[in-house]
Amino acid sequence: MPANTGGRARARLSIDVEPELRRRIKIAAAERDLSVKDYVVAVLRRALEAEGHLQTPAEGMAWAQLSARSFARDWESEEDQVYDRLA
Repeated sequence: MPANTGGRARARLSIDVEPELRRRIKIAAAERDLSVKDYVVAVLRRALEAEGHLQTPAEGMAWAQLSARSFARDWESEEDQVYDRLA
């Protein structure tokens, strides 16, 4: 059952890891003065951000449209045509 902490719903996630990995996670968390939970959540968020998975589908579409509009003038410029001839 999701917990509610400070107005933000939470869901429990349980995973089994090797003892050595657990030890290394505990050390890394302690070195950053974080709880194991806070450290693991931070690492997971960072990994998901790097892969582009923390945005909603609507946000993803907005970024894609922004990128296409932003770069369209460069992609279709005379300077860019030199790369088209290389293919």
